[in-house]
Amino acid sequence: MREHLHRFFFCALAVLAVVVAGCGSPPPAEDPGAGIVTDDLGPDMRAYREDNADPAGIVVWFHGMDSDGTEFGHNPKHRHFAEPLLRDGWVVVSASAGGNSFGNEAAMTDYRRLINRARAEYGTRRMLFAGESMGVLPALRLYAEPEFAGIVGLVGVSPLTGLPPTLRGVDFIVDAWDGPVPQSADPLSSKAAVYEQRRMLFFYSTGDTVVPSAAGARAFAIRFGKAATVTLEICEGDHVDGSCYGGDAALAFAEHDRR
Repeated sequence: MREHLHRFFFCALAVLAVVVAGCGSPPPAEDPGAGIVTDDLGPDMRAYREDNADPAGIVVWFHGMDSDGTEFGHNPKHRHFAEPLLRDGWVVVSASAGGNSFGNEAAMTDYRRLINRARAEYGTRRMLFAGESMGVLPALRLYAEPEFAGIVGLVGVSPLTGLPPTLRGVDFIVDAWDGPVPQSADPLSSKAAVYEQRRMLFFYSTGDTVVPSAAGARAFAIRFGKAATVTLEICEGDHVDGSCYGGDAALAFAEHDRR
């Protein structure tokens, strides 16, 4: 049964890799859209923002499998997600963070470095976490830390919210961690108190064939719904379907603290 699950998850993530990475072909040259500029924040770190706009806040983007954080310059789904936020003055920052890291410690260090660099560059501590699929793992791990308790919240697209024991033995996840995957890598194993008064918005599809239900949006809501505010938005299709990139809903969620 364990081997069967591993094979299923491997095949499903292989499908995701094709969906996200375009069969391994290099992405087209970046074109973030009219009036949107890209800043180089350092090695493997970048920012997207509306030219000549005062920063309304920082969106930290946690990329999915076989991505590198440059999606907003060439992927229509990601641009659809980011456009409302960018037009409202939010700066979207991202990092490659070791590629397919599954939230390993090196990736956590990279995302902390990105956050510190973005805060210094744009002069604001108002922040929203957002990510897709695998990227929600490091986002949730960081959000559980006291330093980030006061951010606006976390938006997840087709989120992988945990690494239950059955997934911690999958070869490519073990490889990402360079050895045994600790329980601390699994947000679903955390005490409920670490997400107390945190806010999450998860876009998920009931037809998702990639993320196991035991490690998805609903599993997180059941586990932490009494401590955190977890809003679930149902989208269509399979994993990371275009309908799951709800930019307008993400902006409304982000603006919650200004009401």
